[in-house]
Amino acid sequence: MKINSVWLRVISGAAILGVIAIVFSGIGLSVVGVYLDSESGKSSNQTTIDFGTLTGSGSEKINDYRVIIQIKPDGDLAISESINYDFGTQSRHGIYRDIPVRFNYPKKEDTDRVYPLEVKSVTASNGASAQYETSDLTRNGIGYERIKIGDPDRTITGAHTYDIKYRVQGALNGFPNQDELYWNAIGTEWLAPITNASVQVIAPAAVLAAACYQGSYGSDTPCTTATVSGDNANFSIDSADTSLTELAQQFPDSQILQDFAAQPDLFPGSGLTVAIAFPKGIVPSPKPILSMRKTLARAFSLTPLTVGLASALLVGGLVVLLLLGRRGRDRRYKGGPVDHAFGSAEGEEEIVPVVGAESETPVEFAPPDDLRPGQVGTLIDFKVQPLDVTATIVDLAVRKYLVIEDHGSDWKFIKKAKATDDLKPYELALLDGIFQSGDEVLLSSLKKVFAARLNKVKKALSADAKKEGWFLGDPAALQRSIRLAGIGLFSIGIVVTILLGNLTRLALLGVPLILLGILVVVSARWAPARTAKGYSLLRRVDGFRRFIEESEKDRARFAEKQNLFSEYLPYAVVFGTTEKWARTFEGLTSTETDDLYWYRSSTPFRYLTFAHTVNGFTNSTSGVIVSTPPSASGSSGFSGGSSGGGGGGGGGGSW
Repeated sequence: MKINSVWLRVISGAAILGVIAIVFSGIGLSVVGVYLDSESGKSSNQTTIDFGTLTGSGSEKINDYRVIIQIKPDGDLAISESINYDFGTQSRHGIYRDIPVRFNYPKKEDTDRVYPLEVKSVTASNGASAQYETSDLTRNGIGYERIKIGDPDRTITGAHTYDIKYRVQGALNGFPNQDELYWNAIGTEWLAPITNASVQVIAPAAVLAAACYQGSYGSDTPCTTATVSGDNANFSIDSADTSLTELAQQFPDSQILQDFAAQPDLFPGSGLTVAIAFPKGIVPSPKPILSMRKTLARAFSLTPLTVGLASALLVGGLVVLLLLGRRGRDRRYKGGPVDHAFGSAEGEEEIVPVVGAESETPVEFAPPDDLRPGQVGTLIDFKVQPLDVTATIVDLAVRKYLVIEDHGSDWKFIKKAKATDDLKPYELALLDGIFQSGDEVLLSSLKKVFAARLNKVKKALSADAKKEGWFLGDPAALQRSIRLAGIGLFSIGIVVTILLGNLTRLALLGVPLILLGILVVVSARWAPARTAKGYSLLRRVDGFRRFIEESEKDRARFAEKQNLFSEYLPYAVVFGTTEKWARTFEGLTSTETDDLYWYRSSTPFRYLTFAHTVNGFTNSTSGVIVSTPPSASGSSGFSGGSSGGGGGGGGGGSW
């Protein structure tokens, strides 16, 4: 049982794309996603500091860093930071403050805890510019909002105070018996030492408990001072020992004592984290604001649901395409092989089946219905190929409308004086295109100029096929429409995949649309269909092709057939069987060569040698006629708390 080769290719392509879907959307995407997860899994509240920079940024330092955090009745934080930044002799534009707004949430996989932040105001003293801009950035898996303060067109030196006020949502943590703020009031990412640091927290009710941690990330060293008075909690650090301070005052000439007494509260890479608890029910029940982390593995989650739905979409789409493909299958006359090739008295038609499409058509010894080579080529593959035009040039030469001269590395066309009344429109357009500049033309002179004329030939040949009624509709227009539909489906698949990947775990559902779009574009070449008349001619053309291919078996019968070699040579060019056709005549005793009137060459004639020459001419001509000119061209802070372990934090520096 035979299978229609066109639909065998379509079905095979569908099967291959199905395998690609499994490989790419399954294993490949999963592996890449796992890698991305492993990278994002390294995220934590800790940001690595380059200790090569922790030398106080030259002469820069923060003289005083004061933070006031007020817990509002709605649970938001109103934070005010006053930073007295001393640039020393360094000429700088201002400072920047990096505030973490997104952390990995340890209680839920592939999830981040976010802290929406709104800057309320920025002011500066001592002539410093309060001009600022905000931007988002990510470092080591942590998302920051950067507040960059200063004028890019001017620089400053010395000490200046910057006051930053901002509001943060989702910072509180709720527990069964209390609500809590666990906050990195001064982050561990400042590159300048902080001489004096203090934090005040104003709670919405009496503070039940308070804690404070100082030092580098993970330090559980308590702050020097932590006092609670009603709804206020105050925290500060005094790094210098009191006795050393007194000694330094008594012995001002002792540099060692002066250095110890003057050491900063916080060195670069150190911070201050506070935790306070207050009664339950004062503010709305705190809940962390969570956001799904956008990773490839999460977006393309391989679950029974996603795999099942994606498979169903792919299979369903293939079924729909195959059903629609019935409309793109050839028609034929009902009956046996003879009826299929020559028609039947009743003239009834049917769709050519995919399975058991056709048996071999009887051999024909001449082109059916006097079809010209260009028409044969168009009937075979629905479109006008450069090879069809080249074969037509040879055919016009054989029919004495022109002579082809072999000039070694080039070819010359010489127009013959012959009436063109019996030429078809596309043949006349081809002759006019070749000899537009004169009656003798070198093939090389047509390079980069004939392509525009070729379109006229193609349109005329397509119009000829339409006039003959061989196809259902315009094959070229149909193929364009199907390719556009495929590109549209592919584009929709890309958009759906991106949207689903950003919003859900169902990005896999967009992959079938992408694959189906590719399949539609690829299958467009087989979309046009022939009418019963066109299909019957195709069967007969196939019989004529078999005659040329198998002619060598009975070559003796061609010995006395004058000019048969030249007459059928253009068809052999279309079929790609030039050498087989030449081999049929090799060694025959014939006067054929004496009548090779349409071709001139200084090389002695042999059939096989001439076949190679014709193939070279075909390749050269096909290349020339299509060439175009170049264009112009949350955890608790009271159980295992530590510095840097809460929300907020970050750091900053100068710029």
